[in-house]
Amino acid sequence: MEKHELSIIVKSDELNHHNTLFVGKALTHLAEIGFITVCMAHKNPDDVVFYSLEGFKFFSPVPKGNVLTFQGQIVRVTSHSVTVYVEGINKLKNTKHIHGYATYVTVDEKSKAKKKHGIVLDNTDDKSELELREKAKELFEKIL
Repeated sequence: MEKHELSIIVKSDELNHHNTLFVGKALTHLAEIGFITVCMAHKNPDDVVFYSLEGFKFFSPVPKGNVLTFQGQIVRVTSHSVTVYVEGINKLKNTKHIHGYATYVTVDEKSKAKKKHGIVLDNTDDKSELELREKAKELFEKIL
C-alpha cells in the first residue's frame, strides 16, 4: 500500500524533562499521519475516527533539533476498520525511533453507526510489508 509521510522538527515545546521528544507529542504525530493515511485512501475525513493504538514503542530518544519523519502505511483492513503501521525515523541518520499500529474506524457522521469504507489491501510480494500485515492481524485479534 502507498506510504504517506509527515516530517517535523523536534522543537523546545515538544520536549520532556530529558530534553528529548515527549511521548505525548510523538503519539500526536503518529495519530496524525495514521489519520492522513486512512483519509487519503478513503477520500472522506468526516467518516474516520480513531479506535486504538497497539504496539507503540520508542526505540531511542529523539533530541531537540532532529527532523523526524513519520511514515504511515495501511497494513490491515476489515469492512469498517483500517490499521496503519506508523514509524518515526530520522532519515538524515537512518535511525528508527518510534513505531506503532493505529486503527481507525469509519462511521456515519450523523447516526454514528459503523460504515463500510471500501478500502482494499493491494496484493504484495514485499516480505517486510507482509510481516507488518501479519503483526497487525495478531495485534488486532488481541484487542477483540
